[in-house]
Amino acid sequence: MPPSSSGALGQALSHAAWAQWTGLGVLGDTRQLESRCIDPEALIWLTFVSGGAVDARLVDAARAWLASNRHLVSIHRLRNVFGEEKTALEDAISALEGRVDSKRARIKTAVKAMEPDPMVPANLAIRMRLLMDAGSRSEVARFLLIWPGGAADAQHVAVAAAFAKRNVTDILLSFVKGGVVREAWAGNRRVFSADIERWCGFLGMQPEDLPPYVPWMGLFRSATRILGWLEADRTSDISPYLRASSARDLVEAIRSDLLSCGIEVPDVRRHPGEAFLEPFDAMVAQVAETAAPQGV
Repeated sequence: MPPSSSGALGQALSHAAWAQWTGLGVLGDTRQLESRCIDPEALIWLTFVSGGAVDARLVDAARAWLASNRHLVSIHRLRNVFGEEKTALEDAISALEGRVDSKRARIKTAVKAMEPDPMVPANLAIRMRLLMDAGSRSEVARFLLIWPGGAADAQHVAVAAAFAKRNVTDILLSFVKGGVVREAWAGNRRVFSADIERWCGFLGMQPEDLPPYVPWMGLFRSATRILGWLEADRTSDISPYLRASSARDLVEAIRSDLLSCGIEVPDVRRHPGEAFLEPFDAMVAQVAETAAPQGV
């Protein structure tokens, strides 16, 4: 693999973390903010799980932000997003509760945190949480507002919102009764879509001002898996054939996350043996480009 692959992807993730945290109120020196809709819990996951992809200065600044803005974070959703990453989850929750459990958490940093500006389009999640709550209701509404795929069934919404399907279904039905979400049948699937005009009227926004949607959790999860593979590959002396085989296994493991982000996944049948490495490298470049900040 080209030696620049891991460096480019790691840099993209670092820039993404800085751009999004700065957009949420962390004072940093980044020159570019993220214009796409920020997912707070996905960003926290990236910050506390990614290891070397996010530098220590930003991790400390994120802790300061969490301690000051606990009301804007859903611990329930955080648990769902972190899954089996128990140690990282405890670290994040300690920051939310203002506890100091490690030497790193006691490090003084020049990077400070302020309250996020809810009127910034990329901070739509923050705005929805201030208007509703930091739980499932605001996440369901946010997803339906910016999901570019049109109507979605309850399972799709539940996965995107990172809450239980039963809870999400109840919320969707309450929104339908309230007249802000439409329901329809697509074959045997019951699907839901937001009444954009009503929501935007409530929010005081124009539909064109809604931020673009990115499935950040899937993107961050797949990007960090790829980054870990690339870092291990740098010190490996296996043959190109075995390297390609390992790359195919990785792609199959993260295929669903990649596809959800619109990443072009190489077809293993069209690229047998070592030929898989070239489209794999192109895929890595696309992941890095997608993760990098896209905004003002």
